[in-house]
Amino acid sequence: MTRLNERRLDAQQFQRRKATADTLRKMAGWDTWQCDEPAFQYHYDRRVSLYVHHGLATLTFDNGETVDLEAGDFLTIEPGASASWAISQPIKTCYLYHDTFSSAANRNAQVYWSGE
Repeated sequence: MTRLNERRLDAQQFQRRKATADTLRKMAGWDTWQCDEPAFQYHYDRRVSLYVHHGLATLTFDNGETVDLEAGDFLTIEPGASASWAISQPIKTCYLYHDTFSSAANRNAQVYWSGE
């Protein structure tokens, strides 16, 4: 198993990966979030990705799926998911809601077409 695949987990409501160097580069400017509360519930109305800087947590989704998080993990949660967070070590993440990612919407303007 390669290093990039060792934390890979695909489920209906989320995808977890180890963050690559390219992913880390793209996260400059993302908002940060920290929590040391032992538990809370959250409903995700939009697709969101987050990177775990430090800490440990387990998310249990309303459909029964679970995922554990540790430093270096990159998690994408699908819209409509609800999760209960159990935080075993204070956690710090940076995150981005996908509908606020301007580069995806402006991709055509960023590409140089050789025929133009």
